Amino acid sequence: MSRNNARTFGSALREGREMLKTAGKPDFALEAALLLEQAAGLTRTERILREKEPLPAQADTIYQRFLSERKNGRPLQYILGEWEFMGLPFFVGEGVLIPRNDTEILVESILEKQNDCGTLLDIGTGSGCIPIALGKYGTFDKLLAVDISPTALAYAEKNAQRNGVEITFYESDLFTALPEEWKGRLDAVVSNPPYIRREEIPTLMQEVREFEPWNALDGGADGLDFYRRIIQESRKWLRTGGWLFFEIGYDQGKELLCLMKDGGFVQTEIRKDLAGLDRVVFGRKTETELESNV
Repeated sequence: MSRNNARTFGSALREGREMLKTAGKPDFALEAALLLEQAAGLTRTERILREKEPLPAQADTIYQRFLSERKNGRPLQYILGEWEFMGLPFFVGEGVLIPRNDTEILVESILEKQNDCGTLLDIGTGSGCIPIALGKYGTFDKLLAVDISPTALAYAEKNAQRNGVEITFYESDLFTALPEEWKGRLDAVVSNPPYIRREEIPTLMQEVREFEPWNALDGGADGLDFYRRIIQESRKWLRTGGWLFFEIGYDQGKELLCLMKDGGFVQTEIRKDLAGLDRVVFGRKTETELESNV
């Protein structure tokens, strides 16, 4: 793209669309517009109203850098520095998994059970999108969240403050750093853990495999490593009758139901996403392991 500061917002947008289209970005028109608005510090309406006005040199320089980064695979969300989840704004960047619409099914499933879920723990919180959305749209007594990544926790804490939700965060590998006082007292545990089969990670889209954190993707050989650990370890922390909620891969529903039942959870259920694919599994902790076949 030639640098010509006489270019208008409209012509710059058209060139940006063409550049991203040539690079194979399916949402090239929307992405070009969002990047231009970010570069110029304008809303969509302001950008449209200035379509025939010259694009300032500084905004032009930033826009060209954004387009180059996007062309080379950097996620749009990282370039923008934020993304929306359930109508709420979240800071995102390298080192934190980008919130996705599929996870809304998980949040909605928990909200349906919120009367039984006063004290809730989110494992592998990432950007904090799950507990923050729950805090905004639900009525919970206490929200806790853990992540093994200090970078992710920093984003989660900023996002909680940004959205006005009170959450207690811990840097922890699953339950390891959670205070002992919560043993047997949690009403619910939720997790969207890494669930991609290790051998499949190199086949993912470039922006996912090269930019998003692998430790938030790699679920082991069969994608179920973290589910097994959480199912087993959660029994020490959940009260009798407490709920365990998971987001899952589209082809993991039957296996997760078996793991949940074998782990002593009843009232197990699968929820599908808008595409009709398995997306959420949840169940309730029984009093003893012997009750797992009830």
